Amino acid sequence: MKNIFILFFLLTFNIFGYININPVTFDKKIDNKGEVQEYTLYNPTQNTLKYQLYITDEGIEKSMKKWIEIFPTTITLKPGRTSKFKVFAKAPKGVPKGEYLVTVGIKEIALPKFDSKEKSTVQILTHLKMDLAGYIGELNPKIFLKDFSVTLKENNLNFYGLIANVGERRGTLEFYLSKNKSNNLVYIGNLRLLKGEKLEASKLNQKLSKYDEEIIKNFSSYNTLIVKDSLTKKILYETKIK
Repeated sequence: MKNIFILFFLLTFNIFGYININPVTFDKKIDNKGEVQEYTLYNPTQNTLKYQLYITDEGIEKSMKKWIEIFPTTITLKPGRTSKFKVFAKAPKGVPKGEYLVTVGIKEIALPKFDSKEKSTVQILTHLKMDLAGYIGELNPKIFLKDFSVTLKENNLNFYGLIANVGERRGTLEFYLSKNKSNNLVYIGNLRLLKGEKLEASKLNQKLSKYDEEIIKNFSSYNTLIVKDSLTKKILYETKIK
C-alpha cells in the first residue's frame, strides 16, 4: 500500500519524457540553518543529453529566489547514466513567517552532431519546471473532513467524503487506521494537499492483499482515523470513523 517546504510538481511540455528525476520533493523548513537535498537525474534514452538548471520567480508574489542555490547548473548524461545535483535553501533572519515560492527549471540543450552523413531531423527538446514552496516559522497543515467514511468490500478499502487542508501551509499527509486511538496503527497511504485544497477521499481507495490479513480479518475494530504530517510526524487529526 501505498520545511519553509519544497514541493515539486513535474510539468513536461511535450510527450517525450526525457527528464526523469528523483525524488520529486524537498519538504523542509528553511529558516535557521537552512536545508539541502540531493536529486538524481536519469537518462533513459539512447542519446547523450545535456541539461541546464536555472531558477526563476516569474509570476510569483512571495519569492524565495534569492535564498536558493543549485549546483551544478549544467549536466551532461550519456545513455542509461545518472547524475546528481543539489538544491540548498536558507532564508535570512527577520523574514516574516509564511510560504515562499520559486520555480526550478531543467531545460534540455541541443548537442552538436558531428556525423556529416546524418540526415537533418527535427529535434524535440524537453523542458521541465518544478514549483518549490518553502515555509518559515512554525506553520502546519490543518485537516478538515466532511462526510468521511470507509468501507471494506471484497478486500477493497473504499473511502468517501472530502479531505481539506485549511492550515497555514501545504503538506504531505499520512493516513492511518487504528484500533485504539494512536495504538496499532495501519498505514493506508498519503496525499499531498496545498493550502486551501480539497480532495476526494476516494484517492485513498485500494485493494488489500494477503499481507493485509490483520485489517481484513478485524476491519470492524479499526474505528479510528489518524492523520500525520509527513514532515514533522505530528498527529494533525484523529477521529472515530463510520
